[in-house]
Amino acid sequence: MQHSTLVLTLSGILAVLSLPFVSAHGDQSTSGPTNFQILLISIVISASIYFLITRFLEIQRYLSSPLVFALTSFTGSVHILLGLNDDLLLFGGVGVIGILGLSLFVNLSQWQDKMARFGLGLGVTVMFGAYFVSNHDIHYIIEDYLGIATKLAELAIIILLMKEWNQETSSPEEE
Repeated sequence: MQHSTLVLTLSGILAVLSLPFVSAHGDQSTSGPTNFQILLISIVISASIYFLITRFLEIQRYLSSPLVFALTSFTGSVHILLGLNDDLLLFGGVGVIGILGLSLFVNLSQWQDKMARFGLGLGVTVMFGAYFVSNHDIHYIIEDYLGIATKLAELAIIILLMKEWNQETSSPEEE
């Protein structure tokens, strides 16, 4: 258990140290990290969380599969890092991370668990759609590798949550 505490602590330190230097949009000239650095930071956070959940977390109770948890951590951390100067991005990132945290620290009933998953799916779907509403230029979208990676992760989250929902409705006698 000491190893998992160390990994969690190092992941938290990395996230906190990276926060003050990030700009809301990669096109602005700032002294903060580039989109590539944000991508790497988010991948490290996501991989660390996946590793913690699958290897060291003794609690088997979390909102969804470890893959959904890691993908949501990825998209949430990207939105938080980009959202320091943009309240909407920050709101979306904190929202999905908050739903994940809720599932770890609060014992949810079956109905609350379904509502939390629905909220997670709704939040990710809104973030997915809002990107295309706010970015009309197809050339910008094609060149935005951070946006493409985040949208692919969000699309995977939506698909996996729908798959879990279908499995639950087809076999209601669990729990």
